[in-house]
Amino acid sequence: MTNLQVQEIPFPQEPLWKETLQIISKTGSAASLKDAKVIEKMLHFNSQETRKRYGNAIATRFERLDSQVLDGLIDLAHTKIPVTTLENIWRILFCIAEPLVAQVYLDMIWPREPGSDMQRNEIRSYTESAFPQQSEKLYERLMTCLKNAGYLMPQGKQQLIIVGFANLEESLILSTHLLLAQLQRTIKISAIEANNYWKFLGYRKFDHVRIGFRSAEAKGLIMRYAIADHLEQITTRYSWKDLLSRIHER
Repeated sequence: MTNLQVQEIPFPQEPLWKETLQIISKTGSAASLKDAKVIEKMLHFNSQETRKRYGNAIATRFERLDSQVLDGLIDLAHTKIPVTTLENIWRILFCIAEPLVAQVYLDMIWPREPGSDMQRNEIRSYTESAFPQQSEKLYERLMTCLKNAGYLMPQGKQQLIIVGFANLEESLILSTHLLLAQLQRTIKISAIEANNYWKFLGYRKFDHVRIGFRSAEAKGLIMRYAIADHLEQITTRYSWKDLLSRIHER
C-alpha cells in the first residue's frame, strides 16, 4: 500500500461502542444518525465539549455508510431481536466504516483461531510498517477499536486473546439481506464469499457460511440454496421489511 493510499483512508474515530448502540436504538432515521447535533443531545456526558466531540465522531462514522443500510439498521433496532444480534450487525458496519480497523482485523486477527494468543507488539509493528504516519496514535486507536468491537481481549500487559463468536446464523441472514438483498433477489455464492462481511461477523471458514444458508433454507428464511449449471447461489424469499416482520412475529 502506497503512502498516498494510506493518506486517503480516514483515520479511525473513537469507537464509543455502547453509546453508538444506544443511539441506533433511540433514533428514527438515517438523517439523524448523520447529524452530529442530534447525536450530541442524546449523549449523557457531563461536559458539553465532550458531547460535541463524541457527537461529531459518531456522526462522522455513520456518514461513511450508505443511507439505505442505515435505514435498515434502524428498522432492525426497532424489531424484537436480541441485543447481541444488533451488536453483531453493528460489528460488520463498524468495520465497513473504519477501513483501517478492518484491514488490521483481516490481516492480523481473522486468520488466527479463536482462543489463540497475540502479542500487542505484533499489531504495533504492523501499524508502524503499514502506516508510518502517526503510527503511535493510530496504534492506540486501533487497539481501542478492536477491543471495543470484541475481536481482542486483553490478557496481561502484553498478551491478547483472539475472541470467537457463537450463534451467528440469524445475524448472517440478516446482514446478507441488509447489505446485499433488501429486495428479493438471487445472489451468487462467489459474490458473498468475496465480500468480507461474513468475516467481520466472526465466521472463520466459508463452509460454515454455506451451512448457515442451508439451515436458513430448511427454516424457510430463504427460498433456495442451489447449484444450477455449475453456479452456486442463493435466492432470498423476503424483502428486508418482510423479513423483519417475520422475525417480529416469532
